[in-house]
Amino acid sequence: MLRSSTRLCSLGIVLVLVGCGEPVADPKEKEVVKGVARAKSLINSTASNPMAALSLASMADQGGTIISYIAASLPDNETFTCYIEGARPRPYCVTVRNGPGAGEYVIEGYGAGIDKPLATATAVATMPKRH
Repeated sequence: MLRSSTRLCSLGIVLVLVGCGEPVADPKEKEVVKGVARAKSLINSTASNPMAALSLASMADQGGTIISYIAASLPDNETFTCYIEGARPRPYCVTVRNGPGAGEYVIEGYGAGIDKPLATATAVATMPKRH
């Protein structure tokens, strides 16, 4: 009886300590941060993955944009799909805009507030050389 009381008391202390931690971040904000990382990875993959580079070139040839490429590259079961192009951010969205260098993009993810991004990254798209 004493042993089970001790276990129960220990469990209660653990639960109280867990409850006193920092509040859990907004799950939508976590998705935005993952979205920034995904966009960066997809754009940068054009340097090392010939199929990704060809896909981006094909999109560009058909009048598509970097957002078209990202959207086409997302898995079918992707839950986060708010990627927009340009400088005007929207809540819970990832904004992709041209960077200062050739093929360079600035990626910013915004939460509820659009005054400051939750996450920022840069990526460089590489187009295949044409012969």
